[in-house]
This record gives sequence, C-alpha cells and structure tokens, in this order.
Amino acid sequence: MASTPVAEAGPSRKMAVTGAAIELAVVHRVENGHGTVSEPFHTGRAGTLLRAAKACTAAGAGLTLVVGRSRAVAVVSGALLAAGSLLTRFGVFEAGMASARGPKYTVVPQRERLATRAAQNGHAPTVTR
Repeated sequence: MASTPVAEAGPSRKMAVTGAAIELAVVHRVENGHGTVSEPFHTGRAGTLLRAAKACTAAGAGLTLVVGRSRAVAVVSGALLAAGSLLTRFGVFEAGMASARGPKYTVVPQRERLATRAAQNGHAPTVTR
C-alpha cells in the first residue's frame, strides 16, 4: 500500500482494512473470551502493548478508509498498521509469559477441567501434587 502507486493501491487498501478489522476482532475475542485466563491481556506490560496495538491498528485502518488516496497518508497508515501488528505480537507474547508465571492462570484452570471431567464421569477428582 505504501509503495504501490496510489491509483493502483485500491486492492491493497481493501486488504489492509479487512486485515485490521479481523485482527481487532480476533484480539478482542482472545482478550475477553476466556474468563480468568484472559486477565494477563489486560494488565502489566501486555496490557500496555495491546492497548497501543489497538490504537495503531484502528488509526491505520481509519486513515486508510478516510484519506486513502494520498501517498503521504498511505505511508503513515501502512506504518501504523505494521506497528499495530508488531505490538499485538509482542503483547500476546508478554501475556503468555505472565500467564506462565502465575499458577492462577495454569494450575487453577487445569484443576477445574479435571473436576468437571470427573463429575461428568461420576468419579471423584484426582489431584496429584
């Protein structure tokens, strides 16, 4: 989008906006769709990175939609979209690291799943330590 002649960049602008919308929707689902396990996406470094990622992605998509037929805007919006994507990757990585450090996010859900399976099968849950 940034390096294609403006008159020929229509398809890349459409793909950029579509990709940004999909990325924002998927990140929203991951951040909010898993209860306690989703908490690391909202706190600490991961939360900061993901908020910045959403801002960059939304701004890049918005600029592409509103003023997409300008070379300068194409470069800026392309840079914002790329930054948003990069920040999302780092934010998800940081959330994974925070999740791995906290037993609240690993051990507790495992025990809950074990208890649910045991209840469904009519057995007492077995927890080994």
